[in-house]
Amino acid sequence: MREKLKKFLDNGRGALLALFILELILMIFVTPNKYDDAVFLENIHGTSIWSYVAPRYFTWTSRFLIEYVLCGVLKISKYLWILIQSLMVTLAGYSISKLFIKENKNESNLMLVFMILVFPITVMNGAGWAATTVNYMWPLATCLFALIPIKKIWDGEKIKFWQYPLYVLALIFAGNAEQTCAILFGTYLVFTILMIMKNKKIHPFMIVQTILIIASLIFILTCPGNAVRTESEIVEYFKDFEMLTFLDKIGLGFTSTMGLIVEKANIVFLMMCITIAVYIFMNYKEKLYRIVAIIPIFSMFVTCFSLYSTNLVFPYFGAFRGLLTEEQVMLTAANSNNLLYTLPFMFAATNFICVIMSLLLIFKNLKNNIGLLVFLIGLASRLIIGFSPTVFLSGERTMLFFDFSMIIVTLLVWQEMIKKNDKNDKKIQKRMEFFIKATGVLQYANCLLAILLTQK
Repeated sequence: MREKLKKFLDNGRGALLALFILELILMIFVTPNKYDDAVFLENIHGTSIWSYVAPRYFTWTSRFLIEYVLCGVLKISKYLWILIQSLMVTLAGYSISKLFIKENKNESNLMLVFMILVFPITVMNGAGWAATTVNYMWPLATCLFALIPIKKIWDGEKIKFWQYPLYVLALIFAGNAEQTCAILFGTYLVFTILMIMKNKKIHPFMIVQTILIIASLIFILTCPGNAVRTESEIVEYFKDFEMLTFLDKIGLGFTSTMGLIVEKANIVFLMMCITIAVYIFMNYKEKLYRIVAIIPIFSMFVTCFSLYSTNLVFPYFGAFRGLLTEEQVMLTAANSNNLLYTLPFMFAATNFICVIMSLLLIFKNLKNNIGLLVFLIGLASRLIIGFSPTVFLSGERTMLFFDFSMIIVTLLVWQEMIKKNDKNDKKIQKRMEFFIKATGVLQYANCLLAILLTQK
């Protein structure tokens, strides 16, 4: 029995089991009955789920499948939501492991768990615990799971017959949310083309999945409820939205994303930037490379962590931070000749370009640069929110996919870092390991306290 247990926990599975238990402990103290959760509970009370959800396709949203699952889970029991939510976080960890970890499964999976714990799960309470997690965390987990067959087919690994329906169901569920649908559509389309170029043929399952995600995209784009909802939200939240050009919305995506990173002192972004900078300092002596790597950390320090200490000595750093976090369109054709309004966009673009350049240094080239691809996909998933009139209202929860892309980038850089066998490098690795683990533990404790204090 002991040997069977040891075998089960081996190959990184023990770390994933620990992640499930830790998430279960957090969620057990949550009762999903506030904000949007309360609205859904009220509307499905004494009636069928279908009678409430079906008309919303014509009047409010294309997330028909997601809302049906949400209402079903809420109607059955909060404990079912607690269990599935814990499983979904674990599924996200499992999928990241399958996609991006090849060697040292035990050590790498353990580090992955601590990196996931760095993410502040309390962000998932933005519109109510159940409503936010089912609309964001569950599509993220199923999206990552639905990407696994791409890797298996690319590597020539056989897909077991019972796995096919699981991958299909995961893709259909994730494809019902706009951000994950865009991620899956872009990824499957790119890899379908690459596989045809590489092998002069394509696996039939890639075709099936690509057709399904295209159908999901069409379902979203043709949904009458989405148009109704957009009009309503423009009137209520963003009256000038229709006056914005395509470039205005791109700029809004950049500035609102960096604004959230600065305003919330995004610890995941900082963890990624520190890991990248440490790797660059370990492997490159060129001053320019080191300066590029350290710019995002310095930016975070100036705009976030030194806010109160610099207010007396450098008071306009605080004013610049206020400009970055202001909920409005920063750069338009009307004010583009005013340097002040170009600064937020330039600040955001500079930081993201520095990360991109550092990833090119770490992974050596543009071709097969998975770290860079993951970062760009995550960034794009947040930039498209600039095309929504709820870009400011939706807030931090729309950063989830970008946050997890940065967790994956951190993991990939970490794996490159631990390949170094020099004695001095090992010392630096140990310090980085301690930093990440300590940050994960503190964030977990912080989230537990937040839940206990807000769930009275």
